[in-house]
Amino acid sequence: MFRLILLVPLACWLLAARAPRTRWRVGAVLAVLTVAELGVAFGGWRVRHYQHSLEVLMIAAGVVVLLAGLIWDWADTDGGGVWHWIARVLGGLYGVLAVFVLLFFVLSDLGVFAGDPADGGKAVAIPDAELLLPLPAGLTVVDDTTICEDPDSGPSCAHTFAIAAADGTPDDQVAGRVLAHLGDSGGWTFGSAREEGFYDLIGTTRRACRPAGWWLDRQNEHVKVFAFTPGIPHNRYGSVPAQAAVIVEFRFSHDVCE
Repeated sequence: MFRLILLVPLACWLLAARAPRTRWRVGAVLAVLTVAELGVAFGGWRVRHYQHSLEVLMIAAGVVVLLAGLIWDWADTDGGGVWHWIARVLGGLYGVLAVFVLLFFVLSDLGVFAGDPADGGKAVAIPDAELLLPLPAGLTVVDDTTICEDPDSGPSCAHTFAIAAADGTPDDQVAGRVLAHLGDSGGWTFGSAREEGFYDLIGTTRRACRPAGWWLDRQNEHVKVFAFTPGIPHNRYGSVPAQAAVIVEFRFSHDVCE
């Protein structure tokens, strides 16, 4: 419902405008901006890389068009009645208020209000399953978890998948298939394998990270592929299904890529 505030400039204009020459021209521009703003606002996951940036720019454009149209219409008429003046005042108040609100959101998304601007910024989305799925034939997801945090280092959301072979592929080959799949489908480029623990488990990890998003929507996207060391049981902690051979974790944050 909050998004319906995007209709305010168009509503104020249609109530305030009196000159036919300006009413439909400015109204058409505001209508196009309103439809575009609503489309981006409800676009969700697929517009995550530019959602806030476009919203701010389009709302700012709408404010400029509304205020310029009100001045233009006033100059072409003798003032109008009470309802026209009420709509003009509301339109002017909306424009002034919108400037301050937009400034606040811009500064927030840039991390100005965070203790360390490098760690602040726009809240990140939960990585979508489409970053991994669909898997190659013969591989299946046996566990799927998500978590979001907002520690001192800034907002972070992770999506973790445990993957097993359903076609008899040896466990020590599953990681290679997953890495190849992520490279082909998502363009990920991984660093060298490193021995380390993951959830207190034993195995090797490959990592990749890349910056994504435009202006206010900048974030870093991390992916970690952990392969269990063959022959070492990993169900003793109860954190991962026993049949899992690989864990893939996608994480969005403002942490710099290492």
